[in-house]
Amino acid sequence: MPKLLKDANMTQAEFARKMKVFESTVTRWKNNEREMTYENAVLGARMLGCHAEDFYEWIEVEKGKRQ
Repeated sequence: MPKLLKDANMTQAEFARKMKVFESTVTRWKNNEREMTYENAVLGARMLGCHAEDFYEWIEVEKGKRQ
C-alpha cells in the first residue's frame, strides 16, 4: 500500500480521511493486521487509480494443495 499511496501522491492520513476510516485502520491494512474488505478495496482503488486486487497479496498454490 505505501507504493500505491506514493504513486497517487497521497498521504496515509489523506487516504484515511477520504475512505472515512481511522488512520489506525489504514495502518492495520498496511501491516496486514486487518484484512481490507473488497468493498473498501474497490473504493480505495478508485481513489488511488489502481485495481482493487492491488490491495491483496496473491499466492499461487499448486493444484491439489491448499494451505
